[in-house]
Parts: sequence; structure tokens; C-alpha cells
Amino acid sequence: MKLVAWAKKNGISYKTAYRLFKAGKLPLPSFQLSTGTIIVEEQPLHHFSGVALYARVSSHDQQADLKRQMERLKDYAASKGWTVVKEVKEIGSGLNAESI
Repeated sequence: MKLVAWAKKNGISYKTAYRLFKAGKLPLPSFQLSTGTIIVEEQPLHHFSGVALYARVSSHDQQADLKRQMERLKDYAASKGWTVVKEVKEIGSGLNAESI
């Protein structure tokens, strides 16, 4: 994308973006064409490797609810195609969190 469009997209003035380019301090790779146009190469978005699931209930007598919450979270993650890398279940104040 052109430097002017990149500057507008990132909420800075063209002059500031140009100074950054000249100083070699743009956060993305950029180059200048023979016509003088400055091109900023957009980086692809990083994809996350997985998600963590968190379920909590306030008392021990709600353990069935805790299991049901975690199953719903697993189903949702599966429907989105996400890989679950960690499950955290908590009962009460958070002082006794159980990681699986």
C-alpha cells in the first residue's frame, strides 16, 4: 500500500510517516519506486496456535455446572476450528484453580 494510505490507516500524518521512512524506522518493510512512490508492505496477521478455555463456578455443589460449562466451551472452540491448548476449571475464589 502507498505510504499515504498507510499513514491514514494508522492515524499519523503523511509527513510523520515520511520522516519515519527516511530514518528507516517504519515498523513494516517498505521501499521507494523509481517514480518516487513509497510502498509499505503489509504483514499478514499472525495466527494463534490455540486457545485456553476457562470455566468457573462459585461453590463445590455446582461441579456439574462446571463440567457443563467446559463442554460448551469445547463445542464452541471445535465449531470455530480452534485447537484447545489448555483448560482451566475454577471453583470459588480462584485460590484453588485446577489446570488440566
